[in-house]
Amino acid sequence: MRAPGWFPLLPLRGLIGALGLTGCGQGPLEANGVPSHTLSITTGRELEITLQTIGPGEYASPPLVSSSGVRFLGARVVTPAVPAGPTQRFRFEAVSQGVAVIVFHHTGQSPTIEDTIIVH
Repeated sequence: MRAPGWFPLLPLRGLIGALGLTGCGQGPLEANGVPSHTLSITTGRELEITLQTIGPGEYASPPLVSSSGVRFLGARVVTPAVPAGPTQRFRFEAVSQGVAVIVFHHTGQSPTIEDTIIVH
């Protein structure tokens, strides 16, 4: 078992990220984006997904959300900036039970990210 807060680095064609979940207590659930992962969250909690690009471009905001059960709250660039490319943090709220797929499209050559969110 690994210590809380441990995030593996997984290089992925233009994206460096890790799927790590933190979120003890009432603060937002945090995840670093990697394509095609499933996250579970309870109704009323916030979710933050952080994405890092390599090279030019950024992930378009707002992302596509397949269900009204997850609501997009906003996005911002994370500072300090890194030379590789922008790091962005996307915020969502789990509104109602169900399943939603969030699709992040990149304006450059980084891959599209799809995360499935299960709200219970």
